[in-house]
Amino acid sequence: MEYIEIEDEEIIYHVYNLNWLLPEDIQQRAMATLIQLSPDKVDLINPKYGQNCWQNGVTVLKEIGYPRNKKALPKLARLLQDRNWPGSLEAIEIFRDIGKKISVSYIERECEQALTEKDYCWLEHLEYACNSLKIDKEDFNNPATYEQTLELAEK
Repeated sequence: MEYIEIEDEEIIYHVYNLNWLLPEDIQQRAMATLIQLSPDKVDLINPKYGQNCWQNGVTVLKEIGYPRNKKALPKLARLLQDRNWPGSLEAIEIFRDIGKKISVSYIERECEQALTEKDYCWLEHLEYACNSLKIDKEDFNNPATYEQTLELAEK
């Protein structure tokens, strides 16, 4: 596939045009452009700020598919912090499509961060993601991380 080469600033412009409050045609044009990004730029699609853009951003990442969307997977996993956030449930679907072998490391990293921060709500949402993806302690590199996630998620 041919990728478009555009500057990061232009990518960010298109990302903010994913905002669901904008007219549908603007959102669609932005999605059509972002789907053509090269794999080394896809991590710009879901910015930390810009919650109104996340849902469409996840749609773009799903369309791009794995392995092209690999560089965006850490930010996608970050959406699992709260399953009520736009795009979070769809992010779980992307991880399901990718498969446990690849997905677990990203989710385990989020569990480790949530444990470090003692963020019980985040842990509860990660427990939900693990259950949805049928991930259990044998899948984790460090089974204790999984056990602590489940234990603290119930607090």
